[in-house]
Amino acid sequence: MNEQVYVEPGRPAPSLARRVSWGAIFAGLIVTIVVQLMLSLLGAAIGAAAVDPMREQDPTKGLAMGSAIWLVVSGLISIWVGSCVAGRLSGGPRRADGLLHGIVTWSAATLATLFLVATTAGALLGGTGALLSKLMSGQSGQGGGGQGGEGGQGAMSAASDQIKQAFPEAGTLIPGGGGGDSQLSTLAKQDPKLGAALAKMQAKGGASKSPQDREQVVSMLTTQHNMDQQQAAGMVDQWDQQFQQAKGKTEQKARQVGDVAARGISKGATTGFIALLLGLLVAAWGGWLGASSVARDRLQTAPTTA
Repeated sequence: MNEQVYVEPGRPAPSLARRVSWGAIFAGLIVTIVVQLMLSLLGAAIGAAAVDPMREQDPTKGLAMGSAIWLVVSGLISIWVGSCVAGRLSGGPRRADGLLHGIVTWSAATLATLFLVATTAGALLGGTGALLSKLMSGQSGQGGGGQGGEGGQGAMSAASDQIKQAFPEAGTLIPGGGGGDSQLSTLAKQDPKLGAALAKMQAKGGASKSPQDREQVVSMLTTQHNMDQQQAAGMVDQWDQQFQQAKGKTEQKARQVGDVAARGISKGATTGFIALLLGLLVAAWGGWLGASSVARDRLQTAPTTA
């Protein structure tokens, strides 16, 4: 079915007319933001009034789900109203012009929302990071003053901290970590040089992946702790076995956490895509309705010809 377009006398032909009105898009964006703010305040008022902490055992139960649903619904309503305004004020000769103005208004509103969320989240994360950095620096200063001039012990502790962050399960096997079950770990606490060598070997993945560091630790045990070659090698192998077991458990937990995180990201991305798609369709519908009302008014006032 062909679409009839009425052009008022004195106006340029549709092909020569300006097809985009940024003023209409800006007006639709402002209306969208204001309507969204109004609906958000209304939802907050209703949600707060529905909570009864004096009678309900868990007053916040279902509040998060209700807030998410209301956020989506209010967003769709606000973008529909703003797109209608943009389509109405666009002055385009065809309904497709209003539809496109509604889509551009939705795009501008989405970018504005993402910018506000990013800046707000960035400020919160930056402030939290600065606070944590100050706290950690204060704790490090207190710890450094207590160790004095033992350079080997300081280097060993720094290496141990890095390994603990990578493998929390193996913290009991790290020299200086405390509570070690291995006989070698006990000796490493008493000998800073041995502890530094053991931490270096552990940072490379253990004795099996660093034969040179293993030989160095064995040599230190035989020369400085009066052990024979077989006893020293057996002690290192026992330590490495415990470390590899703890490392395997840590890696398994890391894989499980990564799997849960990947599923959460996938679910969140899918939900976001569906929400954006609904917003796009609603915006196109609103812009189309706004422009169609303009075309209908003009057709109704158009002169009739025989």
